[in-house]
Amino acid sequence: MSTYDLQNKSPSVTRSMCLCLALALCGLLPGCAMFGEQTSDFAALKPPWSKKSATDDPSIEGVRGPMQRVMQTALWNRKKDSTFIEPAVGAAEYKQANEKFVAKEYKRAEKEFKAIVKKYKNDPIKEDAQFMVAECQYAQKKYSWAQDSYDQLLIDFPSTRHLDQTTKRLFSIARYWLQEPSIVKGSEIQQVNLEEPGSETPEIPSDGKSRKSRWALVPNFFDRTRPVFDTENRALEALKSIWLHDPTGPLADDSLMLTASHYLKKGRYMDADRTFSLLREEYPKSPHLKDAFMLGTHVKLMSYQGPQYDATVLTDAGDLKATTMRLFPEAEQARLKEELKKIEKAKAKRDWETVQYWMRRGKPKSAAIYCNLLIENHPTSTFANQARELLAELGDENTSHLWANYATPKKTVQQPEPKRSFVPGLPGFGKTDPVPATTKQAPPAQQGLEPPARLKLEGFGEPIRKIPLEDEPEPARIKL
Repeated sequence: MSTYDLQNKSPSVTRSMCLCLALALCGLLPGCAMFGEQTSDFAALKPPWSKKSATDDPSIEGVRGPMQRVMQTALWNRKKDSTFIEPAVGAAEYKQANEKFVAKEYKRAEKEFKAIVKKYKNDPIKEDAQFMVAECQYAQKKYSWAQDSYDQLLIDFPSTRHLDQTTKRLFSIARYWLQEPSIVKGSEIQQVNLEEPGSETPEIPSDGKSRKSRWALVPNFFDRTRPVFDTENRALEALKSIWLHDPTGPLADDSLMLTASHYLKKGRYMDADRTFSLLREEYPKSPHLKDAFMLGTHVKLMSYQGPQYDATVLTDAGDLKATTMRLFPEAEQARLKEELKKIEKAKAKRDWETVQYWMRRGKPKSAAIYCNLLIENHPTSTFANQARELLAELGDENTSHLWANYATPKKTVQQPEPKRSFVPGLPGFGKTDPVPATTKQAPPAQQGLEPPARLKLEGFGEPIRKIPLEDEPEPARIKL
């Protein structure tokens, strides 16, 4: 049967059933993250039977500190390897499966470890067996299965004894799926063009590696080291699991910096801004702190759309650059100062656009108010001179309500002095010296105010010096 017959002659019910079957198959395939990724556009289509993500319902229940994990690991290893007391439950089966793992029989070892996990659900041996299931899958380079197993371990045991090794494995898996990306440095990026926001994107320096990008919906049926769908978002999910479950670990700030660098390279500036902000707030002692400040201002300015839009990102970027100059004196001070000047110029341009808006609306008094604000906030900008000239053109009827009038006074043309005719014998004409005009001198200003008249009592020549007490007679009335 031809393709035309399948598309046009087959009943619509049959085609609908085939489509539903294909979608169900994609959802049940191992490693498919199309529905499970919370940050993707398909999160709303997540079916109820899909795997629970490690970030769906975060909780602090069962979380233990690093020292507590070390002590419990030491006690458990001592009990598991002990011979003079009763051995741990399932220790013999675990030992047999571990021997196959050491012999590099990973497939058989994985099967036996899964049986231990299923058999001993409420025993401590389950934690070690679950970790070894993930290790067997990682050794076979079945990375999507390994990530699911590591996530399940972190869900069941938030402070697992194998937390350090688990985060290392997830970090290596994420780097492999992202094709070993490099972290972007703050000194490598170019300045943002604020004259025409969004007109061009500064180029990010390349590390020389060639990487292949794949569309998220294109399935992968041949390379089992990668997931079936959406490899990049699965890698970001692995990095998120690191800093979410081990925030004090050695790889937490590295995973955040790698995530933010990936967002920056992909042009997802708002996501990069949130990640850089989290890195600056939660990890002030990180070696990536300086780059987080430098790149944080860059992504804020890249999300600025122009003077017609909100200027919050301009204010935040300016404050962040000023903070960078104070915290890192060894940073490129000349470059940061130049960028601060550009930010202030962009703010002044936005205020001038507001003035033009009110003029187009026929509201000269409102335009005068914003002219005053522009002159006060940016007195040395070119737009401030235009605002002063506009205030002079508006006149007193439109500027009388202002708290200060910054209008530029109109220049008065000085008239030339008329020529004098020569009349001999008359003073003040011709080449003779003019008689100086006599000016009346102003009366001398009073040096001080006259003292006020004293209030006197009847029959007394002295003023009142004190308030009378209760037992004293009533004083005489005051003459006005």
